[in-house]
Amino acid sequence: MTDTRRRVKVYTLNEDRQWDDRGTGHVSSGYVERLKGMSLLVRAESDGSLLLESKINPNTAYQKQQEDEKFLTDLFAQLTDEATDEEKRQELVNFLKEFCAFSQTLQPQNRDAFFKTLSNMGILPALEVILGMDDTQVRSAATDIFSYLVEYNPSMVREFVMQEAQQNDDVSKKLTEQKITNKDILLINLIIEHMICDTDPELGGAVQLMGLLRTLVDPENMLATANKTEKTEFLGFFYKHCMHVLTAPLLANTTEDKPSKDDFQTAQLLALVLELLTFCVEHHTYHIKNYIINKDILRRVLVLMASKHAFLALCALRFKRKIIGLKDEFYNRYIMKSFLFEPVVKAFLNNGSRYNLMNSAIIEMFEFIRVEDIKSLTAHVIENYWKALEDVDYVQTFKGLKLRFEQQRERQDNPKLDSMRSILRNHRYRRDARTLEDEEEMWFNTDEDDMEDGEAVVSPSDKTKNDDDIMDPISKFMERKKLKESEEKEVLLKTNLSGRQSPSFKLSLSSGTKTSLTSQSSATTLPGSPGSPGSPGSPGSPGSVPKSTSQTAAITTKGGLVGLVDYPDDDEDDDEDEDKEDTLPLSKKAKFES
Repeated sequence: MTDTRRRVKVYTLNEDRQWDDRGTGHVSSGYVERLKGMSLLVRAESDGSLLLESKINPNTAYQKQQEDEKFLTDLFAQLTDEATDEEKRQELVNFLKEFCAFSQTLQPQNRDAFFKTLSNMGILPALEVILGMDDTQVRSAATDIFSYLVEYNPSMVREFVMQEAQQNDDVSKKLTEQKITNKDILLINLIIEHMICDTDPELGGAVQLMGLLRTLVDPENMLATANKTEKTEFLGFFYKHCMHVLTAPLLANTTEDKPSKDDFQTAQLLALVLELLTFCVEHHTYHIKNYIINKDILRRVLVLMASKHAFLALCALRFKRKIIGLKDEFYNRYIMKSFLFEPVVKAFLNNGSRYNLMNSAIIEMFEFIRVEDIKSLTAHVIENYWKALEDVDYVQTFKGLKLRFEQQRERQDNPKLDSMRSILRNHRYRRDARTLEDEEEMWFNTDEDDMEDGEAVVSPSDKTKNDDDIMDPISKFMERKKLKESEEKEVLLKTNLSGRQSPSFKLSLSSGTKTSLTSQSSATTLPGSPGSPGSPGSPGSPGSVPKSTSQTAAITTKGGLVGLVDYPDDDEDDDEDEDKEDTLPLSKKAKFES
């Protein structure tokens, strides 16, 4: 059966006002006849002996609170007193650690009151003093206490360090005027220094502290109110006062083309720093962008690609991949200006044909650039590193990048192709049933559909075609049209019909040889008919003014100019169409009705 009793540690204050450890036991409550009331009992964990027996008085809550505050004040005073014995300090800090661990069993409301009391009593200033001591056991316990505070309420910790920074700035200003240097250190910088200086071969403490720092700089748990934004204030503080401390080991180890120190522990530490910086790139937007570009951080990070430790080289590559993934042109210009693909390409070539994580990660980065069509980076890679990458044929990534580059350059050399695509996508020309036969409609639809697919009007493979090849289908079409026109003339003459001149249809194509093709069909009219030349009101008669002017839309292609005639909608044309429809042959009439 599970023991539900709470396990506690009992300390008593002796005559010398020092805390004596009475041992660990289980706490319970019950009626004690001798004390005439409900009492708090603590029995030893080892033998069940009574460690504590105290009557519970409901009317002494205020006195209890005063006693607690006095107890905590005395505790923090002894922890920070330089005269306190080292062994005694260890006992006190361990007690405070267990005290904070015990708070995890409290209800949320009681836990809030617990940490609020600790904060008001000055636990953070006390921790700052303890963390600065040389005793590793004391520092380790203090780190655990700090983690409880950060996990419970990171905003409380952030508020403390920003207030501390403000006070230090005020003091520094006064000391600067007096030409005195201020050596005060911030709590958060103390945490960073302990992470950097961790002597554990496995860097267990550094990993714990890096997690705490990531929680503190995470915008997801920052508050935003109507009066202030914690994200803006704290990140401004962090990049001003703390970031240089975090990046110090990175900058110190990357002054040359390869890492100055490349032992395993240093590589582990730099990997932790890079992990935190990568987190900042993802979450801090312009703060980290300004810092990286102004301090040339990416170039220094890519020096680590030459490390003999693959995990560190991959951390450096992941940092760059996170930057490229943002698709930010400020970052891209910085990368191109400093030629920051060179360390990556060198690492790729040095890796050879080995199929490993490094090989896959580098290829994935270039594949991302190709798929996302990041034009500036594509051009930069091909123009500067194509000779080194052109023989890589076991993946199509680099050849795909080259194809993207060539298409991009072709569009720059032939801007008319892009304008042609945009016109064909965004405009549709209304076709009049009076002027276009079924074959003409099919011919234009086919041509337009081909263009709408986003392909060039003149594909790269057709650049060498002669104008005769382009003219051939148009010539055949015009021959068929002339044949139809002659048949229509014969039918109209036989039926002795007259009508106004039909609308004209023009197709002109200008090329390098200035070849032009024009066809104009008009219904043949009998002399004296209303539509015949010379008759009053006819289009060819002197002084006549056409009722409507046809609207001609021009499309410019690489081969030439294609003109389409579009007619306005007006009632008079509709009336004339009805008259004309009545006079057409039955075969022609059936076509229009269908």
